[in-house]
Amino acid sequence: MIAAILCGGEGTRLRPLTYAVPKPLLPLGSKPILEVTISRMKEQGFNTFYLMVNYKADMISSYFGTGLNFGVDIRYIQEKTKRGTAGPLADLCDLVDQPFVAMNADLLTNIDFVNMMKFHKKQDSDLTVALKRFDRKVAFGVVEVDSDSIVKSLQEKPTVSFLINSGIYIVNPEILHSIPKDTLYNMTDLINDSVKAGKSVQGYQFTEPWRDIGRLDDYMKVISDIENGLESDTDGVFI
Repeated sequence: MIAAILCGGEGTRLRPLTYAVPKPLLPLGSKPILEVTISRMKEQGFNTFYLMVNYKADMISSYFGTGLNFGVDIRYIQEKTKRGTAGPLADLCDLVDQPFVAMNADLLTNIDFVNMMKFHKKQDSDLTVALKRFDRKVAFGVVEVDSDSIVKSLQEKPTVSFLINSGIYIVNPEILHSIPKDTLYNMTDLINDSVKAGKSVQGYQFTEPWRDIGRLDDYMKVISDIENGLESDTDGVFI
């Protein structure tokens, strides 16, 4: 299987750590974030990785090389300008001929990619978005009123449940041709434009551990979990 991992961000939310080291090379225990991801994906059958690089790209390519030492094939797509989270994928138009996983580099997850790919194919989807359930606990009592301002109900600090975009996708190669080249274009743009164009865009809900480690506090939480022998997962609750 094929994966494209977006590694080009400057990691501004992880500064000062990322002044010296690009985000994908920040350590999680004894290995960089990206090596952990590649190792986990290799275990699920991934053998070809396209790394979309920009910021401190030479450090990333020096560490991973061709991927030979990691038992996979690693290729690099060098961005010359910032093109967002979907823009770099346009460079894969002539390189991939099968559905592939695209994901952000600042994620730690045990998602079952094989099951997600099966879902994608079964649903005959053009683009599949991996969704994680989150709950948001409101810190105040929530009041519902009618058009005459009469109070209908009061809920004390209710919890609202919703699904969030996890930054993991399965993309059909045909959809790459709709991505504009050499311009800023994000995955949100690709998703919304695909929906408007009548493409099949599916949501795959998963429950396996997942954590966005793009912020300093999230990164430190993952480090703490590893030191304590815990499987790092988002608590799914924001106050």
